[in-house]
Amino acid sequence: MVAQTADSARENYTAATPSSPEMWAAQAGAEPATARITPTASVNPSSSDAEPRGEGTGAGTMDVPWQPAQATSWVPDRIDRTAAPQVEVLPAALTSMDLLADISAANRAKLQSSTGVRGALNKVGFRLGLSPAEQRAEDRRARIRTQLNTPYQIAVISVKGGVGRTTTAATLGSTFAALRPDRVVAVDANPDFGDLPTRTAPHPYGLTLRDLAQASNLGAFSTVQSFMSINSADLATIASPWTIEANEALSGHEYATAVEVLRRHFNLLLVDCGTGVLDSVTLSVLQTSDAVVVVTPPTVGGVKGAVATLNWLSSHGMQHLIAKSVVSIVHQQPSKPVVDVAAIEKLFATGQRPTCILPFDDHLAEGGEIDLRLVDKETLLAFEELAAGLADGFPNYLGGTSGGRAAGGWR
Repeated sequence: MVAQTADSARENYTAATPSSPEMWAAQAGAEPATARITPTASVNPSSSDAEPRGEGTGAGTMDVPWQPAQATSWVPDRIDRTAAPQVEVLPAALTSMDLLADISAANRAKLQSSTGVRGALNKVGFRLGLSPAEQRAEDRRARIRTQLNTPYQIAVISVKGGVGRTTTAATLGSTFAALRPDRVVAVDANPDFGDLPTRTAPHPYGLTLRDLAQASNLGAFSTVQSFMSINSADLATIASPWTIEANEALSGHEYATAVEVLRRHFNLLLVDCGTGVLDSVTLSVLQTSDAVVVVTPPTVGGVKGAVATLNWLSSHGMQHLIAKSVVSIVHQQPSKPVVDVAAIEKLFATGQRPTCILPFDDHLAEGGEIDLRLVDKETLLAFEELAAGLADGFPNYLGGTSGGRAAGGWR
């Protein structure tokens, strides 16, 4: 009686399931598994023929094939992909980079002028772009921000004292630091009377280049920075060890030890040298530099000193510095100079040396800490032109040209 009931339950189960496990297993090509299923067919529990569930020899259970649910490998091929031809949505000529750039440029937001007549019209609803002067300023500052892939050192030198060398080094370094995103440091390497911190910012505890050279555990940038002072333009400055109590001048070995540490943490170094090119410190500076700025006043004596400096570099095997040199003509008096400045520029142009005229500035003439926010616009423009001309010589990845301009190679 129980066997007949189980057989009828199995038939009802199979008939009520169109996609039976046997069909699934057959389609998938797999052997059906066997599971123990207790049928729920109508069996009278009060019948004397029915046995209690869970007792006996399994008369109340039956074997039903069962396949666990799984992804089958049989997928109907409903699309004949080989027969469909390749459809080109747009011709290649219509998707060129030039056309896409034109589409982007037609809808691209642009900088609007904020000065002059254009700036005044923009305030009342116009949308005028940058003026030619503003565009030149953007291009000039982009040149100053040229990426450096190796430490680059610029020496500021002059064989005559009192010509504005330290002022030039401090203002040029502040210009670089204010416009560049990387680290810029100004180093006072004058072994006699170094007053670069006077023009930037003095160190609160009086630490100097000698302290850095004698220190240890300088792997962290924060440790190296603790030997420096920071001015309003984010220029880091490290002072010369010269004091009225000093008994020994800064040596070339001390400078070389300190600058080796600085080159691991700073991208751009500006070094204010002394007046003597034969002392060991200045020789060490020139041997490790990539470019030089020769400072001269608009006087006959100053021009002779600048020419002598360039000739000295040439006679001592430093032609690479001459190729990366800029002559800076500094006006230290508000009155018009006696000599013809145009003739001075023409003199250096015959030697293919670029010149940069730095006008007189009341704030720079004060002799105190330099704040670029107090410098005249004309003077700021001159220092930006000087910085951009020096940045044109920065090396690129391949040590060749940078942006189409002549650049130095890897040192």
